[in-house]
Amino acid sequence: MPSAKLFVRDEREVPYLRDAMQKLLALADNSSRGVPIREDDDFGFMVMQFLYKQIQHAESVLLLIPSRDAGLIARTMIDGSYQLMWAAQEPQERAKRWRSFSIIHDWRLIQGRLREGIPVEDTEIRRNEAAIKTFGNLHLVSNPRPGAADPYHKNWRGGITLKEMADLVGRELYDIPYSDLSDWEHWGVSGIGDSIARQGNHILVEPTSERVAGQSLLAAFQCLFQTLQLADKHLSFGITKELNNLSEDFISKMNSFQSRDQL
Repeated sequence: MPSAKLFVRDEREVPYLRDAMQKLLALADNSSRGVPIREDDDFGFMVMQFLYKQIQHAESVLLLIPSRDAGLIARTMIDGSYQLMWAAQEPQERAKRWRSFSIIHDWRLIQGRLREGIPVEDTEIRRNEAAIKTFGNLHLVSNPRPGAADPYHKNWRGGITLKEMADLVGRELYDIPYSDLSDWEHWGVSGIGDSIARQGNHILVEPTSERVAGQSLLAAFQCLFQTLQLADKHLSFGITKELNNLSEDFISKMNSFQSRDQL
């Protein structure tokens, strides 16, 4: 979806964004019901799990706005969207890494229990050992420390950061909404400072923000749209026309808000 300076705030945007989000959610919900996934289609499995999670997050954003905490949910939607878009560049190889990382997670749980003297069933250990033989090489650190007890990457991305993903797939969501919403999550002075005002010698805290509401809705819409677009392309949902119509209406309406701002 073209950026067209999408992240310029205006209070007139919020009612439209709420309505657009609800339409997109309805399309996502209806089109994702009962979708068959081949067992050997790792990217199909991945995109559906990300779609279901993005649907849940989008619903939460709608429930939370205009609370500033809506931005926390929108921020994690951006995180998921970048991971999926990055995986889509090499869909089967990267999705296999994502899906198989559960084996590394299980291995770490088993090793932790054994170190603490907690019994682990032999069948569970053998099952994990067999899976490690099959998929463990996908997650090995290139140059592990000599004698390292854990030779695997911390996560399925193999050390690739979100910023590096943004460099590869587009920085639009990363440079403005992700960075801005991060300060509230990380207890930064900007995020907290934006929520307070002084009245005499008293400090007032405003838990709601139309600016954050608009930014959260806009980011949430784009994240869900991108995820649904990938799902439609890979799994043939048959909703390409509906998505195009939503996108055209969205861009046209947002551009009209910006045009009015410049009058």
